[in-house]
Amino acid sequence: MKIPGTKTIANDLNHKAKPFKVALLIESSRTYGRGILRGIAKYAHLRGQWSCFVEERELHSGIPAWLGQWKGDGIICRIEDRKMAAALVKTGLPVVDVLGNAQYPGISAFDTDAGAVAKLAADFFLKAGFRHFGFCGYRKIPFSERREKAFCGYLAEKQKDVLVFAPPLPRGAHSHIQAIERHGLNMEHSMAKWLANLPRPLALFACNDVCAQQVLNACRASGIKIPEEVAVMGVDNDDVLCSLCEPPLTSIEPDTEELGFRAAALLDQAMQGSRLPGEATLIAPVRIVERASTDIVAIEDSVTVQAVRYIRDHVGNGIAVKDVLMHVGRSRTDVEQRFRRWLGSSIHSEILRLRMDRVQGLLCLTNLNLDQIARHTGFATAAHICRLFQRYFHQTPTQYRKGRQAE
Repeated sequence: MKIPGTKTIANDLNHKAKPFKVALLIESSRTYGRGILRGIAKYAHLRGQWSCFVEERELHSGIPAWLGQWKGDGIICRIEDRKMAAALVKTGLPVVDVLGNAQYPGISAFDTDAGAVAKLAADFFLKAGFRHFGFCGYRKIPFSERREKAFCGYLAEKQKDVLVFAPPLPRGAHSHIQAIERHGLNMEHSMAKWLANLPRPLALFACNDVCAQQVLNACRASGIKIPEEVAVMGVDNDDVLCSLCEPPLTSIEPDTEELGFRAAALLDQAMQGSRLPGEATLIAPVRIVERASTDIVAIEDSVTVQAVRYIRDHVGNGIAVKDVLMHVGRSRTDVEQRFRRWLGSSIHSEILRLRMDRVQGLLCLTNLNLDQIARHTGFATAAHICRLFQRYFHQTPTQYRKGRQAE
């Protein structure tokens, strides 16, 4: 079954929708769960005629007692284990899982795409010039193990090794996510010893923001400098947690609202009689939100570092190659040779790459028109953006924006 994207669904909804009662067993205690709930709410408001039954809950709260007597039409939930899945199937109602730990018979699932998350992190670190890579995660948490496998596999294709810290759980330890994360607090000393023996500068990818905060704590306890010696990135972009970190944490933002919206759309189809698909639907992340924990250029050449930092800081101001050369006080031949050696590109190419990255971000995350985007990214005209965008991505900016909205 094809699950249309947000814009397509919004255009197809009409005022003759059948009323449904929908139970939402999704934690409101975390940014990830709240994002899913916002996506479901968006769908429910567009569709109309939905009554949502929801309570404040933790991720491992299980099935509420009231569900056994509840007379409803469908359920969207975060399924932790087979026992919970079996109990939900027994209700006889269509069920959509938005945790994606495993595939259960009769239940469709949605999850953030681990491969896309890992690629985003790895490419970021590679472009920053890192040669040494690490991963921190948790055993027996499926999303962590999938992200570890994807990160290590993608970098192996680039002939890069990844050093992994994900110690086994002690015998008898609880298996739910929050208990395993709490156990990670007890592992900070072991993590610090592991980090102390790794090559530097190190690019370290953590399975989520909770794990990344534990890495930062371990580094601080051991006197390891962030980001100069170890640059750290998490996943979830929990803005409160990322801000509480010292230094503030760079994190990958998953598209939880899109995930929730599309899960609601699929449940709607199932409640109207359509068969649920058996395969999981993977939702790509939105972007990397850069903060101080990765603010480093890991290149062993001070001139190139100085030039790259200048480009990053001024790329939206219409800078040209001559401005970079003036800033570093070197000849064009000298700096171009350094860029070829360390980045595999020219000064001009690096400026354009960063500008086009910014254009993509503004197309995805804002409603700015092309003239406004041109002013924010250092381009003279919208026409210039269109020509370069077509060359880089083989589609127009409008096609790219529509494609993102339809995903």
